[in-house]
Amino acid sequence: MALSLLSAAAVAADDAMVSAGDLLKDSRFKSAYAAALGPKAKERWLATMSNSALVRKVTVAGSDYQLASPCKPHDCADNNLLLLWGAGKGVVYGRLYEKGRVTLLGSPDAAMAAELERLWKKEFRQQ
Repeated sequence: MALSLLSAAAVAADDAMVSAGDLLKDSRFKSAYAAALGPKAKERWLATMSNSALVRKVTVAGSDYQLASPCKPHDCADNNLLLLWGAGKGVVYGRLYEKGRVTLLGSPDAAMAAELERLWKKEFRQQ
């Protein structure tokens, strides 16, 4: 199956100016993201991902992903998400942090869960 233009462009260009909200324009991403969120998809800040830094490319265990880091407006420290989109495989993995409670999205295996934790700490808990 061919990648959407947005996904292909973002993967091909490391410096592409793509926001997390732009990912929602990709129907493959939107579907995989909604499935990963489950009932959390009703949360406005998660549904729109409007408060996020630009998406960037990362490699995890030899596979390319787009990393997005949306957070709840005016409450980033207590409500945030580290999200990985693997367009080539059509998979979404995430680490959702809500007021001290962590929910893993996309059923990551132990190695991916550890990588999500490491990336989340780097993104949201820099010292």
